[in-house]
Amino acid sequence: MSDNLYSNRSVARLLRNVAGAYMLQNENQFKIIAYQKAADTIEHLNREIRDIWQDGQLGEIPTLGKSITGYLDELFRTGHVRHFDEVMGKIPAPVFELTKVPTIGPKTAFKLINALHLKTSTNILNDVEQAAEKGRIATIETFGEKSQAEILDAINRYQKQSSQVERMILPVAFGLAADYIAYLKQLPEVRRADMLGSLRRMLATIGDIDILVQADNKDSKTIIDHFVKYPKVTKVDNAGGKKASVIVRPGVRVDLRIQNKEDYGSMLQYFTGSKTHNIELRTYALKKGYSLSEYGIKKVQSSNDKVQNNFQFSNEKDFYNFLGLQYIPPEIREGTNEIELARQNKLPQLVEQSEIKGDLHTHSSFDLKSSHDLGANSFSEMMGKAKSLDYEYIGFSEHNPKVSDLTKEEIAEILRRKQAATEKLENKGIHVFNGLEVDIQPNGELAVPEAAVDYLDYIIVSIHSAFNMSRKEQTARVMRALSRPKVKILGHPTGRLLNKREGYELDWPVIFKECVSRNIAIEINAWPSRLDLPDTLVRAGLEYGVKYIIDTDSHEISEMDNMFYGIAVARRGWCRKSDIMNTLAYENFRKWVINK
Repeated sequence: MSDNLYSNRSVARLLRNVAGAYMLQNENQFKIIAYQKAADTIEHLNREIRDIWQDGQLGEIPTLGKSITGYLDELFRTGHVRHFDEVMGKIPAPVFELTKVPTIGPKTAFKLINALHLKTSTNILNDVEQAAEKGRIATIETFGEKSQAEILDAINRYQKQSSQVERMILPVAFGLAADYIAYLKQLPEVRRADMLGSLRRMLATIGDIDILVQADNKDSKTIIDHFVKYPKVTKVDNAGGKKASVIVRPGVRVDLRIQNKEDYGSMLQYFTGSKTHNIELRTYALKKGYSLSEYGIKKVQSSNDKVQNNFQFSNEKDFYNFLGLQYIPPEIREGTNEIELARQNKLPQLVEQSEIKGDLHTHSSFDLKSSHDLGANSFSEMMGKAKSLDYEYIGFSEHNPKVSDLTKEEIAEILRRKQAATEKLENKGIHVFNGLEVDIQPNGELAVPEAAVDYLDYIIVSIHSAFNMSRKEQTARVMRALSRPKVKILGHPTGRLLNKREGYELDWPVIFKECVSRNIAIEINAWPSRLDLPDTLVRAGLEYGVKYIIDTDSHEISEMDNMFYGIAVARRGWCRKSDIMNTLAYENFRKWVINK
């Protein structure tokens, strides 16, 4: 078995195939859900599942039961799982290939393959596509013209997505969607518009963009005509009824749905997802005797499965409350334990951007003779921006002076001058902290002499080189850096660059415990291509009592607005205000920063 087949995506796909096979064999519903949850968990891990297995930590992954853990152990030891082979061997191979297409489930795939007499999976997508184009799917019982069109559209979308090299990073997708929504709201007929799917849940990377508009049915044509005339549209895929799809520069698909006010909340909930969250919500609702759809909630009469009493919802809060659940914010609808906690009214009050009091990772134009890039703006300009954001404090943390070009005495003198400069800053209603972002060298030493540390209020330690060290070596490297005086923040902790560079491996329980013991905050870096620490690790750290700080790593004043994306990561990681250090008012924050 090749390494690629051990990847998180491949293993997740295997587990979904097993779940699909179970579904077609009418297996226990809870067993099916267990495999689906395990697949979602593995796909979104921040470490490779095989590496976790090699470290003997499979049992520590949430949602993986003993049986699945055992099967994965067999997979990594032998290259296959005998039980999986038996379960999936009862199902035609083309079914699993066809279910790679979003919206085509196992039952639909199985029925299509049997009705169309498709025996092999070699060209299954092309075969089904050709059948749809010839109108053969519409003649299959329970399908019809509408289903045929939807299947064809789903295959086309999947093939286009598969050919794309990379997904958009969140800030790019959010900006594009926000511009499109602003354009739609030029029409008075558009009463409301929302992003949907993974974008509304604020995932780090996004595929397509989906938008939901609230409007009267009679205004659908007017809105769609306006939608397809957006200046960045390069191609209209389809437009009609209450839906439309376009391609906009640079090759991004944008889908529009229109819904009236009465059903808007139900539609918004349904298309926000995630898939696992919605499956678990439907399972929960069925136990209470309800059936869910994008159009609302229906009461199911158990005696004869007769559906009656359609309840409509104009907003999501009422939708969740009707089911006896606390409102679940979109960012945490990932199918972990949010529904059970919502049932108990124990969901956390997630941190809000309005609660942020300052930004400690900013780079001014003050020249420290660094080997890294300088910021574009002066101390004064950045203080003015911080004031406009209603902050109480700002920290200037330029990159350390270049150690290879300067003596220890010269570095100390540069930092002394910076300290003097910050102490003389004109009071603009903003308190200033004098910090430094310091490289963690491969041996764990910091790229600044101890004699120079006295001129600083705090240090952010970060890795900017030697990314390919082993997890053990990298962990020891960071641990040594954390022991240095005035270290208060571990910066962009995995070193990842979205779509460009995977993060390095650390022994996170060890790092979490060390940061807690030393009262060091772990950074949630809001730089668009970082969004680091990843949300799953953020939540994991909370179990150890980790405190976080959300910073922008700004090199120019407009980048300080990126705090919004750092907040999104924190919310996806289940952070409350009390988990984030820079929600503290100045006096309390100052006591933490300078250890008083």
